[in-house]
Amino acid sequence: MVAVGEKVALVVDDVPVNRQLAAAFLARLGWEVEQADGGKAALDWLARNPAVRLVLLDIGMPDLDGESICRAIRANRSFAGLAVVAYTAHALPADVERFLAGGFDAVLIKPVSLPMMRDVIGRLLPG
Repeated sequence: MVAVGEKVALVVDDVPVNRQLAAAFLARLGWEVEQADGGKAALDWLARNPAVRLVLLDIGMPDLDGESICRAIRANRSFAGLAVVAYTAHALPADVERFLAGGFDAVLIKPVSLPMMRDVIGRLLPG
C-alpha cells in the first residue's frame, strides 16, 4: 500500500522495454515506480494504492486501452488529484487533442527522453 504524499508512479505498458525505460527515467527524477503490463493489472493495482500521484498510460494495449483506463480513473473520486499522462507513439495533433479532452493531463510522445519527462512532470506536479 502506498502512503499518502509519497512520490509513487505507475507505468502501464504492454511492451516491457517501454515500461523499463519510463521507470528508469522516473527513478532518476526521484520517483518510486511500480509497473503494470496491461489495463486490468493497472486498475487492480490502483484499487489497492489510491495514494499514487502519477500514472503513465500507454494508449494501445491489448486488454484495455489507455483511454478506457483514464476514463475509469477519472470516474473514481479516490483519484481526484492523480496526474494521468498518455504515453504513446500516436503523435498526430488530433490524437493529442482527443487524449487531453478525454481526461489526460498531458501527453508524452514515444520515444520519450529524460528532459521531456522532467518537463511534463514538473508542470503537472511541481516540487
